[in-house]
Amino acid sequence: MQSSVQSGAKAKAAAKAEHESGLSGLAALMLRAAVIIGGASVMIVEILGSRVLAPVFGTTLHVWSALITVTLASLAIGYAWGGRIADKRPGLGTLMTVMAIAAGALLIADLITKPVLSTAYAAGMVGGTFVAAILLFLPTLLLLGMVSPMAVRAAADQLNLGTSVGNLYAISTIGSVIGSLAVSLLIIPNMSVHTAIIGTAVLLAIVPLWYLLTRKRMQQAALLLVGLAVASVGTAVAGQESDKEVLYKNKSHRVTARVPSSYGDLVVSDEGGVKYLFLNGVQQGSLIGDVSYAPYAYGLMRLATAKGIPKKVMIWGLGAGVYARAMAEAGSEVTVIEIDPMSEKVSREHFGLPSSVKVIVGDARTETKRLTDKYDVIVLDAFSGDSPPFHLLTREAFADLKEKLAPNGLIVANIVGGISGEAARLVSSVVMTLESVFGKTQVFSPNLYLAKKRDSNLNTATFVSTMFPVCGELPETLAPFTMKVSEGIRQMNYIDSVFPSRIDLPRDKAVILTDAFAPLEAWSDAAVQAMRY
Repeated sequence: MQSSVQSGAKAKAAAKAEHESGLSGLAALMLRAAVIIGGASVMIVEILGSRVLAPVFGTTLHVWSALITVTLASLAIGYAWGGRIADKRPGLGTLMTVMAIAAGALLIADLITKPVLSTAYAAGMVGGTFVAAILLFLPTLLLLGMVSPMAVRAAADQLNLGTSVGNLYAISTIGSVIGSLAVSLLIIPNMSVHTAIIGTAVLLAIVPLWYLLTRKRMQQAALLLVGLAVASVGTAVAGQESDKEVLYKNKSHRVTARVPSSYGDLVVSDEGGVKYLFLNGVQQGSLIGDVSYAPYAYGLMRLATAKGIPKKVMIWGLGAGVYARAMAEAGSEVTVIEIDPMSEKVSREHFGLPSSVKVIVGDARTETKRLTDKYDVIVLDAFSGDSPPFHLLTREAFADLKEKLAPNGLIVANIVGGISGEAARLVSSVVMTLESVFGKTQVFSPNLYLAKKRDSNLNTATFVSTMFPVCGELPETLAPFTMKVSEGIRQMNYIDSVFPSRIDLPRDKAVILTDAFAPLEAWSDAAVQAMRY
């Protein structure tokens, strides 16, 4: 009996040793490296995906919904398929093949991005984001989902299965944490999307290459290395060519400078005598000579100077710094709060933002609380990609802002939206929220006023454009406008059209925006299309 027990124990020990023998030493190290790189790559691809889709679809709620949905669905399919394949072909070899294919799929996705985005847009702003995310990222993410079950099958210790599986999932999650931090703190602020994708593909191919070299499979290792090099170079060249232009309102603009930032690539373009700044495919400002080319800036200028040149102006959002520059040159003391430090760099280097303009880098709401001055005019011109950051347009945010407004001061906002139906919900809700804090609020839409003058039969039901809500008492006799204007603005008589353009928006769908409820991104589809197309 005793000998029987001893024999059984020895058999179990032998089985355990046999099970672990293939994953000891170098093999175990390779497997852990594969798992941690796979976990990191999932997060890198998902977050980089927002930058890939941004030039066409923006950075709206729909984009993130599509990316998260596609990521989770891809991983679910990958887990199921990976488990089945691992049972049929267990071992490191199959796992390494999957990682190598994932690297190739990622590089192919970058190569086909431009035509895929153009085709996907035909499906609409919402459907198009899902189509693009599926076509570009599902293959890579599905393959990465296969890594975990394959790794479990290759490494699981049947005698300590819970510990073995738990350790692998912990390693994968640590990889995801590293990937999330790396992409947000290091990769996006310092390199182009194309370079980041190539770097991720190389990272995915390192362990398979290492595996082939240790197995003395030199021919296969050479093929993988050459294939990776050729694909990476091809992707880099194609990416450089693609980065030479930016698409805005279905027209290509030559790129003069491209500056990566945590909020997307800031792209400077000199086209037709006009200098533009784009962020994620949306214009942030423009100069022709030493004055603004964009009409909206003149709307802000005219409204801000209704009582004359204000002494102190605070602006939420810098953009290209064109409006801040104009107000400073007119004699105002200008303070701008801008969350992206690279915006200040680009504005000063490319758009002539003078040193007299004080730029505070940080969140507008938080930094405003720290200010001690009061301002004659406060301008709300901050955009997070395609829509204003919701937390800057709530009742609570306006209550804090009111403390910084000088007696008889003005609040002037720049909002894009429609004038009727669902498209008007965003602007009308902002107006209702402003009124709940500041009182009387008027809305001006010079673009609509001029469009009606050009076409008396204009269909206003579908009209979407820039609007200017204004809080505070406007004088009966307006101060003369003395600031510089472009010839185009002069010819279209834009300045004299601002105050006659007052409109009343429908309030049937408007709500007071609060920190607890302000779904601006969900209401911004019409504005996104107007700004991009």
